[in-house]
Amino acid sequence: MYKNLLIATIKIIEQNTTLNLALVQWYDFKANPYYHGCPRLELIENFNFIDVEAIQDTVHIIPRFNSNNEYLVNKFIF
Repeated sequence: MYKNLLIATIKIIEQNTTLNLALVQWYDFKANPYYHGCPRLELIENFNFIDVEAIQDTVHIIPRFNSNNEYLVNKFIF
């Protein structure tokens, strides 16, 4: 899973090409991966550009306010 930071369209005039890219930051599972049946995640220092067309589903990620860099995936909303 990842967090979208930026969505951009890049036009290369010489090649007559348009690229739709998203800058994303990745999540990884914590050591104890589940809390009340929900996956526990943390943001890692890994950034990539991906094609916008590669984005398939939306995920509801909830921050745990009493913890630093800890998030839960709400799989019960969908």
